[in-house]
Amino acid sequence: MMTFDQWFAKYLDQDEHQVEVLLCDKTAIRFLIAWSIFESKCFRGFAKINELSDFAKTFSERHDFDFAALQVPAALFHIRYQDKQLYKNLMHSQQSKELESVLIKEFCNLNSYEITLMLLIVIYRFRNNIFHGNKGVKSWLVFGEQINLCINAMQSFIPTTTDPA
Repeated sequence: MMTFDQWFAKYLDQDEHQVEVLLCDKTAIRFLIAWSIFESKCFRGFAKINELSDFAKTFSERHDFDFAALQVPAALFHIRYQDKQLYKNLMHSQQSKELESVLIKEFCNLNSYEITLMLLIVIYRFRNNIFHGNKGVKSWLVFGEQINLCINAMQSFIPTTTDPA
């Protein structure tokens, strides 16, 4: 029987050593755990890109959430994806007119819906890129800072047991 690492490498069609490096990286593991909880709690177990705007609308209308918690990751991603090549690398073959319309605005003019939606799309694409990116798992770990920003944002989106349902 194959070990988990061997099986996972085969499943991803990636080099076994690179998968082992990924699985030893706490940032990657934290992202995958946070994503699993995020997808389960916020999207009933299966996030779809076309459902992100509905979640962003509902979340941005919350009066009990301090949106200042999202300012740092939102500002950094807003600046980062002004770069057309970085945006292309993030999105691969997918397109998002909504994200593009957010990115052309000045950050200081974004509302809570736009900030939330931008973060959701970036997180969603990072999740897709870990498994389906054109460079494989090896290159994904280069983005530790961005991955941690995604983790921080997911922590804000995931309801806690004391949050209203």
